[in-house]
Amino acid sequence: MTRMNELRPEGLSLVAVRDLRTMWRIAAALVITLGPLSILVIRAIMPYWTTDSPASIVSQSLEHQTTMDFMVWLGLFFAPVLLLSVAAIAYVARRGSPVLASLGGGLGFIGWSMGATTVNMDYLVSQLGASGFDQSTITGIGDALQNSTFAAVGGIIWLIGHILGMILTGIALGRAGIINWWVAGALMVSQPFHFIAAVIIPRRLLDVTLGWGLTTVASVFVSVAILRMANDEWDLRPQTRDRAKA
Repeated sequence: MTRMNELRPEGLSLVAVRDLRTMWRIAAALVITLGPLSILVIRAIMPYWTTDSPASIVSQSLEHQTTMDFMVWLGLFFAPVLLLSVAAIAYVARRGSPVLASLGGGLGFIGWSMGATTVNMDYLVSQLGASGFDQSTITGIGDALQNSTFAAVGGIIWLIGHILGMILTGIALGRAGIINWWVAGALMVSQPFHFIAAVIIPRRLLDVTLGWGLTTVASVFVSVAILRMANDEWDLRPQTRDRAKA
Protein backbone atom coordinates (compact mmCIF):
# COMPACT_ATOMS: atom_id res chain seq x y z
CA MET A 1 0.00 0.00 0.00
CA THR A 2 2.87 2.31 0.78
CA ARG A 3 4.44 1.47 -2.56
CA MET A 4 1.22 2.30 -4.42
CA ASN A 5 0.95 5.58 -2.61
CA GLU A 6 4.49 6.39 -3.67
CA LEU A 7 3.69 5.64 -7.31
CA ARG A 8 0.34 7.47 -7.39
CA PRO A 9 0.68 11.08 -8.53
CA GLU A 10 -0.23 13.66 -5.93
CA GLY A 11 -3.81 14.85 -6.19
CA LEU A 12 -5.21 11.47 -7.34
CA SER A 13 -7.23 9.00 -5.29
CA LEU A 14 -8.48 5.48 -5.93
CA VAL A 15 -12.17 5.12 -6.79
CA ALA A 16 -13.97 1.77 -7.01
CA VAL A 17 -15.47 0.79 -10.36
CA ARG A 18 -19.03 -0.51 -10.14
CA ASP A 19 -19.10 -4.32 -10.08
CA LEU A 20 -21.73 -5.45 -12.61
CA ARG A 21 -20.67 -9.09 -12.79
CA THR A 22 -23.88 -10.34 -11.17
CA MET A 23 -25.99 -8.49 -13.73
CA TRP A 24 -23.91 -9.87 -16.61
CA ARG A 25 -24.14 -13.42 -15.25
CA ILE A 26 -27.92 -13.25 -14.98
CA ALA A 27 -28.25 -11.66 -18.42
CA ALA A 28 -26.04 -14.34 -19.97
CA ALA A 29 -28.01 -17.10 -18.27
CA LEU A 30 -31.26 -15.67 -19.64
CA VAL A 31 -30.18 -15.23 -23.26
CA ILE A 32 -28.47 -18.65 -23.40
CA THR A 33 -31.84 -20.32 -22.78
CA LEU A 34 -34.13 -17.79 -24.50
CA GLY A 35 -32.25 -18.05 -27.82
CA PRO A 36 -32.92 -21.73 -28.57
CA LEU A 37 -36.28 -21.63 -26.77
CA SER A 38 -37.53 -19.00 -29.21
CA ILE A 39 -36.62 -21.16 -32.18
CA LEU A 40 -38.19 -24.19 -30.51
CA VAL A 41 -41.48 -22.30 -30.26
CA ILE A 42 -41.33 -21.32 -33.93
CA ARG A 43 -40.48 -24.86 -35.04
CA ALA A 44 -43.39 -26.18 -32.99
CA ILE A 45 -46.08 -23.84 -34.36
CA MET A 46 -45.09 -23.13 -37.96
CA PRO A 47 -47.87 -24.32 -40.30
CA TYR A 48 -45.61 -26.10 -42.80
CA TRP A 49 -42.49 -28.25 -42.69
CA THR A 50 -39.13 -27.61 -44.31
CA THR A 51 -39.38 -30.47 -46.80
CA ASP A 52 -42.76 -29.37 -48.19
CA SER A 53 -42.84 -28.11 -51.75
CA PRO A 54 -42.63 -24.33 -52.23
CA ALA A 55 -46.26 -24.23 -53.40
CA SER A 56 -47.37 -26.19 -50.34
CA ILE A 57 -45.39 -23.96 -47.97
CA VAL A 58 -46.97 -20.84 -49.45
CA SER A 59 -50.46 -22.37 -49.43
CA GLN A 60 -50.31 -23.50 -45.82
CA SER A 61 -48.73 -20.22 -44.73
CA LEU A 62 -51.51 -18.19 -46.35
CA GLU A 63 -54.09 -20.35 -44.59
CA HIS A 64 -52.49 -19.55 -41.22
CA GLN A 65 -51.76 -15.84 -41.61
CA THR A 66 -52.09 -15.12 -37.89
CA THR A 67 -49.49 -17.76 -37.03
CA MET A 68 -47.16 -16.44 -39.70
CA ASP A 69 -47.49 -12.89 -38.40
CA PHE A 70 -46.67 -14.10 -34.89
CA MET A 71 -43.59 -15.93 -36.17
CA VAL A 72 -42.41 -12.83 -38.04
CA TRP A 73 -42.78 -10.57 -35.01
CA LEU A 74 -41.15 -13.16 -32.76
CA GLY A 75 -38.17 -12.98 -35.11
CA LEU A 76 -37.52 -9.42 -33.96
CA PHE A 77 -36.88 -10.88 -30.52
CA PHE A 78 -35.19 -14.21 -31.16
CA ALA A 79 -32.77 -13.10 -33.89
CA PRO A 80 -30.65 -10.79 -31.68
CA VAL A 81 -31.15 -12.97 -28.60
CA LEU A 82 -29.91 -16.03 -30.48
CA LEU A 83 -26.72 -14.24 -31.54
CA LEU A 84 -26.19 -13.04 -27.98
CA SER A 85 -26.73 -16.58 -26.68
CA VAL A 86 -24.02 -17.92 -29.00
CA ALA A 87 -21.58 -15.29 -27.76
CA ALA A 88 -22.56 -15.83 -24.11
CA ILE A 89 -22.25 -19.61 -24.15
CA ALA A 90 -18.80 -19.35 -25.74
CA TYR A 91 -17.80 -16.76 -23.14
CA VAL A 92 -18.68 -19.20 -20.37
CA ALA A 93 -16.28 -21.84 -21.67
CA ARG A 94 -13.47 -19.50 -22.72
CA ARG A 95 -11.29 -19.87 -19.61
CA GLY A 96 -11.43 -23.66 -19.46
CA SER A 97 -11.26 -24.32 -23.19
CA PRO A 98 -10.32 -21.09 -25.01
CA VAL A 99 -9.55 -22.50 -28.46
CA LEU A 100 -12.66 -24.65 -28.82
CA ALA A 101 -14.85 -21.96 -27.27
CA SER A 102 -13.53 -19.41 -29.76
CA LEU A 103 -13.99 -21.74 -32.73
CA GLY A 104 -17.44 -22.90 -31.66
CA GLY A 105 -18.67 -19.43 -30.79
CA GLY A 106 -17.20 -17.89 -33.93
CA LEU A 107 -18.67 -20.51 -36.26
CA GLY A 108 -22.04 -20.33 -34.54
CA PHE A 109 -22.16 -16.54 -34.65
CA ILE A 110 -21.15 -16.42 -38.32
CA GLY A 111 -23.59 -19.21 -39.17
CA TRP A 112 -26.59 -17.55 -37.57
CA SER A 113 -25.58 -14.16 -38.95
CA MET A 114 -26.02 -15.65 -42.42
CA GLY A 115 -29.73 -15.72 -41.71
CA ALA A 116 -29.73 -12.07 -42.74
CA THR A 117 -28.38 -12.96 -46.19
CA THR A 118 -30.76 -15.80 -46.97
CA VAL A 119 -34.39 -15.43 -47.98
CA ASN A 120 -36.86 -15.14 -45.09
CA MET A 121 -39.81 -16.92 -46.67
CA ASP A 122 -41.93 -16.47 -43.55
CA TYR A 123 -41.68 -12.69 -43.80
CA LEU A 124 -42.06 -12.77 -47.57
CA VAL A 125 -45.24 -14.85 -47.51
CA SER A 126 -46.69 -12.93 -44.57
CA GLN A 127 -46.24 -9.52 -46.16
CA LEU A 128 -47.08 -10.43 -49.75
CA GLY A 129 -50.12 -12.39 -48.62
CA ALA A 130 -51.33 -9.47 -46.52
CA SER A 131 -50.81 -7.20 -49.55
CA GLY A 132 -53.11 -9.30 -51.73
CA PHE A 133 -50.62 -11.19 -53.89
CA ASP A 134 -51.92 -14.56 -55.06
CA GLN A 135 -50.29 -17.90 -54.20
CA SER A 136 -48.68 -18.52 -57.59
CA THR A 137 -47.07 -15.07 -57.63
CA ILE A 138 -45.67 -15.47 -54.11
CA THR A 139 -44.36 -18.94 -54.95
CA GLY A 140 -42.63 -17.63 -58.08
CA ILE A 141 -40.99 -14.75 -56.21
CA GLY A 142 -39.86 -17.07 -53.42
CA ASP A 143 -38.38 -19.57 -55.88
CA ALA A 144 -36.49 -16.82 -57.72
CA LEU A 145 -34.95 -15.55 -54.50
CA GLN A 146 -34.21 -18.89 -52.86
CA ASN A 147 -32.65 -20.40 -55.97
CA SER A 148 -30.10 -17.61 -56.36
CA THR A 149 -26.39 -18.32 -55.94
CA PHE A 150 -26.17 -15.70 -53.22
CA ALA A 151 -28.87 -17.40 -51.13
CA ALA A 152 -27.24 -20.81 -51.70
CA VAL A 153 -23.83 -19.67 -50.47
CA GLY A 154 -25.35 -17.97 -47.43
CA GLY A 155 -27.38 -21.10 -46.71
CA ILE A 156 -24.33 -23.38 -46.83
CA ILE A 157 -22.40 -21.11 -44.44
CA TRP A 158 -25.42 -21.04 -42.13
CA LEU A 159 -25.80 -24.83 -42.22
CA ILE A 160 -22.15 -25.63 -41.52
CA GLY A 161 -21.63 -22.78 -39.08
CA HIS A 162 -24.48 -23.43 -36.68
CA ILE A 163 -24.16 -27.23 -36.63
CA LEU A 164 -20.36 -27.44 -36.35
CA GLY A 165 -20.33 -24.44 -34.02
CA MET A 166 -22.76 -26.13 -31.63
CA ILE A 167 -20.72 -29.35 -31.62
CA LEU A 168 -17.48 -27.53 -30.81
CA THR A 169 -19.22 -25.40 -28.17
CA GLY A 170 -20.55 -28.55 -26.50
CA ILE A 171 -17.06 -30.03 -26.38
CA ALA A 172 -15.68 -26.76 -24.98
CA LEU A 173 -18.29 -26.65 -22.21
CA GLY A 174 -17.54 -30.26 -21.28
CA ARG A 175 -13.78 -29.73 -21.22
CA ALA A 176 -14.19 -26.57 -19.18
CA GLY A 177 -16.26 -28.46 -16.62
CA ILE A 178 -19.20 -26.08 -16.92
CA ILE A 179 -21.67 -28.94 -17.42
CA ASN A 180 -21.49 -32.72 -17.13
CA TRP A 181 -20.37 -34.58 -20.22
CA TRP A 182 -23.80 -36.14 -20.76
CA VAL A 183 -25.28 -32.63 -21.02
CA ALA A 184 -22.45 -31.53 -23.29
CA GLY A 185 -23.07 -34.62 -25.42
CA ALA A 186 -26.78 -33.77 -25.66
CA LEU A 187 -25.89 -30.28 -26.86
CA MET A 188 -23.45 -31.69 -29.41
CA VAL A 189 -25.95 -34.09 -31.01
CA SER A 190 -28.97 -31.78 -30.86
CA GLN A 191 -28.28 -29.83 -34.04
CA PRO A 192 -27.38 -32.92 -36.10
CA PHE A 193 -30.75 -34.30 -34.93
CA HIS A 194 -32.37 -31.03 -36.05
CA PHE A 195 -30.83 -31.48 -39.50
CA ILE A 196 -32.10 -35.06 -39.66
CA ALA A 197 -35.61 -34.00 -38.62
CA ALA A 198 -35.64 -31.05 -41.03
CA VAL A 199 -34.18 -32.75 -44.11
CA ILE A 200 -33.50 -36.49 -43.94
CA ILE A 201 -36.41 -37.90 -41.91
CA PRO A 202 -38.89 -35.01 -41.84
CA ARG A 203 -40.53 -35.15 -38.41
CA ARG A 204 -41.71 -32.16 -36.39
CA LEU A 205 -41.85 -34.25 -33.20
CA LEU A 206 -38.24 -35.35 -33.68
CA ASP A 207 -37.13 -31.76 -34.05
CA VAL A 208 -38.98 -30.39 -31.01
CA THR A 209 -37.69 -33.24 -28.83
CA LEU A 210 -34.23 -34.38 -29.93
CA GLY A 211 -33.47 -31.39 -32.13
CA TRP A 212 -34.21 -27.91 -30.83
CA GLY A 213 -35.85 -29.42 -27.77
CA LEU A 214 -32.57 -31.02 -26.74
CA THR A 215 -30.67 -27.82 -27.51
CA THR A 216 -33.02 -25.89 -25.23
CA VAL A 217 -32.83 -28.40 -22.37
CA ALA A 218 -29.02 -28.49 -22.52
CA SER A 219 -28.97 -24.69 -22.60
CA VAL A 220 -31.04 -24.61 -19.40
CA PHE A 221 -28.33 -26.66 -17.67
CA VAL A 222 -25.70 -24.17 -18.85
CA SER A 223 -27.82 -21.27 -17.57
CA VAL A 224 -28.25 -22.93 -14.18
CA ALA A 225 -24.49 -23.52 -13.97
CA ILE A 226 -23.90 -19.82 -14.66
CA LEU A 227 -26.38 -18.73 -11.99
CA ARG A 228 -24.61 -20.94 -9.46
CA MET A 229 -21.19 -19.47 -10.25
CA ALA A 230 -19.43 -17.09 -7.92
CA ASN A 231 -18.67 -13.74 -9.53
CA ASP A 232 -14.93 -14.39 -9.25
CA GLU A 233 -15.39 -17.61 -11.23
CA TRP A 234 -17.43 -15.81 -13.87
CA ASP A 235 -15.05 -12.94 -14.51
CA LEU A 236 -12.24 -10.85 -13.04
CA ARG A 237 -13.13 -8.25 -10.45
CA PRO A 238 -13.25 -4.68 -11.87
CA GLN A 239 -10.11 -2.71 -11.28
CA THR A 240 -10.00 0.47 -9.25
CA ARG A 241 -9.03 3.62 -11.06
CA ASP A 242 -7.53 6.95 -10.13
CA ARG A 243 -9.67 10.02 -9.90
CA ALA A 244 -8.47 13.57 -9.41
CA LYS A 245 -9.38 15.01 -6.06
CA ALA A 246 -11.86 17.82 -6.11
